[in-house]
Amino acid sequence: MRLFVAIDVPQTLKDVIEGEIVETLRDRIGGAKWTRPESRHLTLKFLGNVADDRVEEIVAALRTAAARHSTFSASFSDVGGFPNLRRPRVLWVGIGEGAEPMAHLAADVEHELEGLGFPEEGRPFRGHFTLARFPRPRVIELPDIDVPPAAFDVEEVVLFQSRLHPKGAQYTALERFRFT
Repeated sequence: MRLFVAIDVPQTLKDVIEGEIVETLRDRIGGAKWTRPESRHLTLKFLGNVADDRVEEIVAALRTAAARHSTFSASFSDVGGFPNLRRPRVLWVGIGEGAEPMAHLAADVEHELEGLGFPEEGRPFRGHFTLARFPRPRVIELPDIDVPPAAFDVEEVVLFQSRLHPKGAQYTALERFRFT
């Protein structure tokens, strides 16, 4: 099964980002494949295809990582692109407030799963929602975007299963790990 670890965000905030950011950009940026609001999450670690019999050890590792953290507040702050905004392959809205505790959480998840043989990411963590992907990098010009200042509480990490379908991936929460 195809798995990843993420922070889920309240649907109301996903809807705000859709209405206030994506709808502003959709008609101004051509050639983008926009993500569905319900599919947006803050990925901490992508595990890829994993044998069913490994799920229990992954659950134990994530339980250990989550137990070391407390609830924190986070909010989105800016729109950016990977590798950059000059010729992005991915357009995203990034985390401002809460970026540091989220990076520590991602590092703990990374450490616990590395012990199970999942390779380290090899690049700095940047908490973000993917808004769109570009099949071919292209120059884009972003208008001034006001990112909604709404904060949300991060209280858990989620182990998700991803099933690929012609209309896009479908995500199912397999297990949630509340912070202590």
